[in-house]
Amino acid sequence: MFSTRIGLLGFLAAVQIIISFADIDASNEIVTIEPAGRTNSSATFLHVGVERFDHLERHWKYDEYVSNFGLGASSQIKGKYFGLVTAPADEYGGAGGTGMYASAYPNFSYSLRLNATVPIDYFGLFGTAMGREDALTFYNNGEEVFKFTSLDLEALIERSGSYIRSVIELHGSDVRIVREYKHSGNPSWPDSNGLKSNTEQTYVFINFYFTAPYDEVKFEQTRGNGFESDNHMVGYYLQVGGTR
Repeated sequence: MFSTRIGLLGFLAAVQIIISFADIDASNEIVTIEPAGRTNSSATFLHVGVERFDHLERHWKYDEYVSNFGLGASSQIKGKYFGLVTAPADEYGGAGGTGMYASAYPNFSYSLRLNATVPIDYFGLFGTAMGREDALTFYNNGEEVFKFTSLDLEALIERSGSYIRSVIELHGSDVRIVREYKHSGNPSWPDSNGLKSNTEQTYVFINFYFTAPYDEVKFEQTRGNGFESDNHMVGYYLQVGGTR
């Protein structure tokens, strides 16, 4: 496979230099979304792992949780979650309608700190029940390198062609016009009529591609009921997937 002299780490470092000049826009970060119903990335990778949370129990808060992202004890990529909250699959989260998912709540944010032999240039997650107060902030050595909010996500979804129609809803004396998208609602948790549940919120897999390194992600929900997500993917990408 690889000679012992070069090894996997040397190969990763060489590829890191090459791909840093490919598929990059002027902002140094590319953010894309996957088609409605997809719960993982369509990108191609040199090396990637996924944290699905399914082996964890429901817990109000894990002070610390160490993940190797399904890559085994000898993984080149490891991460430590601080303040992680998990919950069993329901209408708000859980890829495929099974297992567990992660949540952030107002005043209860959590973070993921990564430890990799070569700086990681990709992060992805299946965002579920996403509302207007959700935010992801990426850091490197304690300094912010990129922030992504629900307003950024709304712009991506508008550009993606996901819009279906606008509907009028009555809430007491209030009349609201709600834009419906293909990404609206949880397809894995049908309501009593067999339709997608929680159609007022967004369910979408989001890809983040970087040129500058990052080593920490903070998950925040500033106001509302929670920022739910699943299938956290980290690694080294070769080709961008998803729609900008």
